Amino acid sequence: MQVKFEFAIYDETLDKFELDDKVYLFELDEEQTQTYNLLKDKDLHLYNWFKESDFFLNWIKEEIYPDDIGKKIVLCDVNDITFRGYYFFKVTSADTFYEYFKKLFKIHHETDWQDREEVGEQILEQLMVKRQELIIELKEEEKENDA
Repeated sequence: MQVKFEFAIYDETLDKFELDDKVYLFELDEEQTQTYNLLKDKDLHLYNWFKESDFFLNWIKEEIYPDDIGKKIVLCDVNDITFRGYYFFKVTSADTFYEYFKKLFKIHHETDWQDREEVGEQILEQLMVKRQELIIELKEEEKENDA
């Protein structure tokens, strides 16, 4: 199965994400395809599976960003599954992101007329922590010398 990925690069000094304009394709083997199909409807389980998989991290380091060790990236899209709301959420974001994050972070309106900006600020506070958890840092493998 071929999977399409889009990434964003994180600039720590500016605390900002820049979208990588390229789309990258990766071929999953049979076992990886089964895992993908099990996790694709499970919120962040799919994201975390890729983030923690050696095959995926090695592919990024060797094929996607081979000259950028030390770079911090995030997955924006995996096929038709998007994670962009985690990085590009604004108080005025679409209702689907707004409602999703209210549910994810268990933020409840106290009244029907509660200001959307106030709730959006609560979401942004919660996202500051979650965004850091989702960053993939491209590190050089530490090699032990037997000398």
